[in-house]
Amino acid sequence: MPRPFRLKTNFSIYHIMIRCVDGILLFKDNQDREQFLLRIKRYKKRYGFKLYAFCLMDNHAHMVIDAAGADITKIMHGINLSYAKYYNRKYKRRGHVFSDRFRSEIIDKDNYILQASKYIHKNPRKLRNWSNKVFQYPYSSAPIYLGDLDDRFEIVDCDFILKLYSDKNKKKAIKEYLDFMLVPNSAEEQEQIEAEYGFRNQKCEYKSEKTIIAKDIEPDDILTFVGKYIGEDKDKIKIKYIRNLTKAKAITMVLMVRFCDYKVKDICSYFGNITQSRVSSLCSLGVEILFSDGIYKNIINDFLEVCG
Repeated sequence: MPRPFRLKTNFSIYHIMIRCVDGILLFKDNQDREQFLLRIKRYKKRYGFKLYAFCLMDNHAHMVIDAAGADITKIMHGINLSYAKYYNRKYKRRGHVFSDRFRSEIIDKDNYILQASKYIHKNPRKLRNWSNKVFQYPYSSAPIYLGDLDDRFEIVDCDFILKLYSDKNKKKAIKEYLDFMLVPNSAEEQEQIEAEYGFRNQKCEYKSEKTIIAKDIEPDDILTFVGKYIGEDKDKIKIKYIRNLTKAKAITMVLMVRFCDYKVKDICSYFGNITQSRVSSLCSLGVEILFSDGIYKNIINDFLEVCG
């Protein structure tokens, strides 16, 4: 039986749920959870999406993701595939780690995003050692929202939800958000929430004042920008064997993935005489450079100011 078509747009906010296959735990220890969060960080750099909430349990995880112009399928495929490779390597196993595709629900209104985040942040109540301190669970975004835990991986975008309570007074917003999460749902509300978070199909889309990143930028514009950014002839960046321009080539490819919505094969065609495996390696290098190289750490923001 064919899989049903996934309802999505590149400008939606999604409630995402992933689950492991039967017989294993998705996260066996805290190292596994941290490895998953590192992969979220890596793919945020690549695709520019926003993460509004998350909670990593033992056999599943919830997230609220704003695609911000990217393809949610590409985002989740990248995160899940990378984590599955880590997991199988660590535990010396083969086969699937995740149960079927990720499940997604498009968020269509303010109340839904608040209820989704509340539902996600209360998930640790199902864990034996955390049932009475759900908002302190370290592998959830709840303590980050409340200021009780640093966002070590720098992945959570708290302002979007908090500004629904107060645009100017963050302390007030945090207090009101906590008050909201502490209020228990009625039996009727809980039943409705469980039905909604059972991921029904719906043709609706949440639109607000969130920023959308353009995806229709021409690759030549990116190449020209990177050339000017580093003070180098843009045509040299496309040449295959100039080693001192490897970083510039890698950064250019990451920007093409993010702002041109290019696939690996598209980049191969643009650069010519380069394999898909080499492009994939350079894209991974480009993401690492964004984290570690001071020359390029602000290049995405600088690019958006010029070309966004």
